[in-house]
Amino acid sequence: MKIVQGSLILLFIFISSTLSAKSFSVAEKRADLITDWMEKKLELNSEQTSKVKVLNLECEKEIERLTSEKDGFLCMQAVRDSLLQKENNFKEILTTQQLTSYRKNKCELKEKLKKLFKRL
Repeated sequence: MKIVQGSLILLFIFISSTLSAKSFSVAEKRADLITDWMEKKLELNSEQTSKVKVLNLECEKEIERLTSEKDGFLCMQAVRDSLLQKENNFKEILTTQQLTSYRKNKCELKEKLKKLFKRL
């Protein structure tokens, strides 16, 4: 589990640092991709989808801010904390079954993000 979290953190740092100079909002693009994946994979209803979208966007903007302000281990730690907080907030939105499925399938999401943002 720690390896998965570490991989996700490194992925988000990598994506943020390599794409932060782009003119479009990378945070919005990542948040939309994550939300779309969650909506399909977890079969979210419309209310859940709108709440998850807001939460994902807030988190992605925070990650973008953190990666521009911090370096190295401090950045990785701050991003990890932000992602853990987001997952804790999911407990208020998702059912227990959806949350379990999300946790089991985070690696799939990581790979999807990596492939998408490698092309940009």
